[in-house]
Amino acid sequence: MHFDRDQDQSTVIYNKLAPVYDHIMKDVDYEDWTDYIDCIIRHHHPYGNRVLELACGTGTMALAMEERDEYEITATDASAEMIRIARLKGRRKKSSISWMVQDMCRLSVGRTFDIIYMVFDSLNYLHQKEQILSVFEGAACHLDTGGIFIFDFTTPSFSPKIAPLLDGEHNKHRNYIYSRSSRYDRENGIHVNHFVVEKKDLKSGRTIDRFEEIHNQRIWRFREIKSMVMQSGLRMLAAYEDFDFSDATDNSDRITMVLSHG
Repeated sequence: MHFDRDQDQSTVIYNKLAPVYDHIMKDVDYEDWTDYIDCIIRHHHPYGNRVLELACGTGTMALAMEERDEYEITATDASAEMIRIARLKGRRKKSSISWMVQDMCRLSVGRTFDIIYMVFDSLNYLHQKEQILSVFEGAACHLDTGGIFIFDFTTPSFSPKIAPLLDGEHNKHRNYIYSRSSRYDRENGIHVNHFVVEKKDLKSGRTIDRFEEIHNQRIWRFREIKSMVMQSGLRMLAAYEDFDFSDATDNSDRITMVLSHG
């Protein structure tokens, strides 16, 4: 769903983690999150139905969005393994979603959309201003006039609260055992999640594979993202706090922005 271009991990992270990703994310309320995005769409672009999701992961949000309204959905992710799992989930649900492996910094889908959205702080995986401007440029090129781009990011108010809650996580899913350490480097504005995953043989219980993934997220400030929006070809329609429709502030934990093309 996300990637860290600074360490050239766009096709590496979440490939190995993909088999346990849904279990790691089991406490995320995707239904409420999908309802929230759906409400934003209906408020800002009520007649839009052609939708592109960036950083879709294993497709949970796209599949939930497909159930809400008569959306025509294309869902993309940089990880081929995440898209493979998303396709499998889609087949089980007889979904008509189009799944594509796409780098959100080099977006090239070949068509335009009414709505583009990207959730779960995927923007925080971009560490450089130029990367974010590339995402904005790609969104502008793939939106019809009047189309909207919805995305969220977490702020320096959030990471000090969530890191201690995630740190030390240890769990088992099927024949996988995984653990996570989480810390926030306040001085450098980086939130680090370090995953260790072991794959066990079901019969013997011995470890047949072990791997680690380190996810570094840059924790952007509201004013920094607003400044980048002003440099893009998009204009800001709204910035909401958390999962509400209140105006975001510098003290908001998570900010959802709505940008317009044209």
